[in-house]
Amino acid sequence: MSPVCFDSLPTEIFYLIFQYLNKEHVAYAFFGLNSNFTSKVRYFIGKELNLAKIEDDQIFRFCLNTILPSIGYHLRYLSIGSPHSLSTYLPYIQNFCPNLNVLNIHCQTQHDDIRRYAAYLIHSQLMFFVLMYRNQIVGEEISMRLIEQHDDKVHQVMPLSHSLILNLPSWNDLILLKRFSESSFLFDGLYMIECVATGHWLTDGKDDLCVMSQRLHRDSIFSIKHVDVDQCSREYEVYNEGTQRRLTVLIPYEEEEERWSSSSILSTHRKESSRSCSSFTFEKLANDDIFYIRPCYSYAKRLQVYGKRIIVSRCDNENVTNHYFKLHRIS
Repeated sequence: MSPVCFDSLPTEIFYLIFQYLNKEHVAYAFFGLNSNFTSKVRYFIGKELNLAKIEDDQIFRFCLNTILPSIGYHLRYLSIGSPHSLSTYLPYIQNFCPNLNVLNIHCQTQHDDIRRYAAYLIHSQLMFFVLMYRNQIVGEEISMRLIEQHDDKVHQVMPLSHSLILNLPSWNDLILLKRFSESSFLFDGLYMIECVATGHWLTDGKDDLCVMSQRLHRDSIFSIKHVDVDQCSREYEVYNEGTQRRLTVLIPYEEEEERWSSSSILSTHRKESSRSCSSFTFEKLANDDIFYIRPCYSYAKRLQVYGKRIIVSRCDNENVTNHYFKLHRIS
């Protein structure tokens, strides 16, 4: 059959054929052949498009570069993601899909940190947000907390849809999102850290970090920096500004978790190893810059004042003021 005869078939025949194919394959095969085929493909795609799990990079690129610019304005539902990274397709959604009701993302965390998805996709105008793992809704409290504490201004987030679904490839991603939801965004800079219970400064002593009377001292000035360049993890490294030594704690063995041990002490003098942890989260309690500080290893407890030392606590008692630290940014 010649192309002219094929083109002249009744429209109903085309739609019957299209129903046996995926929309992305129909678009790749027929969109742009001529105005007649292009119109048929537009109508067939309608307001919903699923570009998730497209293995063929050429077809996926065609959909990004040709289909979304052409029909993205009319889309109300878009599913997209794995095996492609967020940075590959996010600009196309931002530029060409302004009227989405539902954005369904299949996260690819082999190369992308799951917290990048939270940082760049969650926004304050979301009406519905769920996390999915193996087709089941998970982490509802985490979802609520992520929306409540999200600040659109930090990453200049552009609202992309009224509803957002993040499909997680592993349970560990949910653990990371929980840590992310419990941490606050801090600007990189120089800080003095006050122990609320005593009113004293954290100070880099001769042996370990300790608390001293509240007077200006260079050993009480710390540089707090994001561990990642794009500042999406909300994990931080803390350095003594004078010596540039990094604060660490040791990750406890199982038998040490329920009791105090010397490895719990926060220190800048410890030789770092595979058991040392040098990244921390800061969980803001109120609007007066008071925080919980927690090491970034699984099931870590918060830091607390213990005599003159700072240690990893044996509990997470929220009413104990020696868990409270106030940050004073000086630069």
